[in-house]
Amino acid sequence: MVLAAEEKVRWRARPAHHRIVHELRRACERADTARLTSLLQRDIAVVVDAGDDSHPTIRMVRGMSDAVPLLLHGMGPGAHIDIEERTVNGQAGLLLHRGDVTIAVVGIDVTSRLISAVWILLNPEPLRRGNHT
Repeated sequence: MVLAAEEKVRWRARPAHHRIVHELRRACERADTARLTSLLQRDIAVVVDAGDDSHPTIRMVRGMSDAVPLLLHGMGPGAHIDIEERTVNGQAGLLLHRGDVTIAVVGIDVTSRLISAVWILLNPEPLRRGNHT
């Protein structure tokens, strides 16, 4: 992954967050449930926004027992996607691609070195218009 100089400086300022996002990506890609669980707070929230302004749909799950299967369903090996670590809202996050199409953007909140919330925006319209940061 090649980062612009300005983006490298921002990521260096947040090495713990970047490391946690990287570990989340690796755990999901490998379907490593034990590692994924070790990265999450017990009461983690995962929010999924369908990204459809005409029919807004937002779903949320709370707690590891619901969050882990949801994350593995969307980002595990069976999802057949590519996951790219990128800046999302000024901090380390993920872009999910299927072929050349970005299908989701993922923001990650970290509290006390554990993931406290995952924000998933499906069909991210701003990215289709070329705004990648």
